[in-house]
Amino acid sequence: MDTPLPVYIIGLRGLLNLITLLLIGVSLLWNLPLLVREPHIRQLRFFRFVAGFAVAAVVVELLVRTLFMGGVSWLHAVYGLLAASILWFVSGLEPGGWFRKSLEKPPEQVGPYFFWASLVCLLLWWRFIETGIARVPAQ
Repeated sequence: MDTPLPVYIIGLRGLLNLITLLLIGVSLLWNLPLLVREPHIRQLRFFRFVAGFAVAAVVVELLVRTLFMGGVSWLHAVYGLLAASILWFVSGLEPGGWFRKSLEKPPEQVGPYFFWASLVCLLLWWRFIETGIARVPAQ
């Protein structure tokens, strides 16, 4: 019994989404102390990794849905792109980061931004998964 390749690709998409949800959850728990202090270099690297992984997962999700599953609903795409972009931009707030350099007046404390971004993105990513459960896009 041969399983067609698109079935494996669709399964990989689901696995990437689940792993991203777990990574954002771990990031949230690890960033909880950042409400009162600044992040360590390990926390900054992990957050940057989570942000990159989320961007890759959104790209794979949108490509797989477009190519193999009949299209993407706009709400599903908005949740995914919003979550990935929040993580990506906040990861640039690290000392010497690309986003921090572009700000005219960068924030002095960036720790709370990492915590709140993790919390908001965990909720957005959960909605991203829930809106992606339907097989066909909403008409």
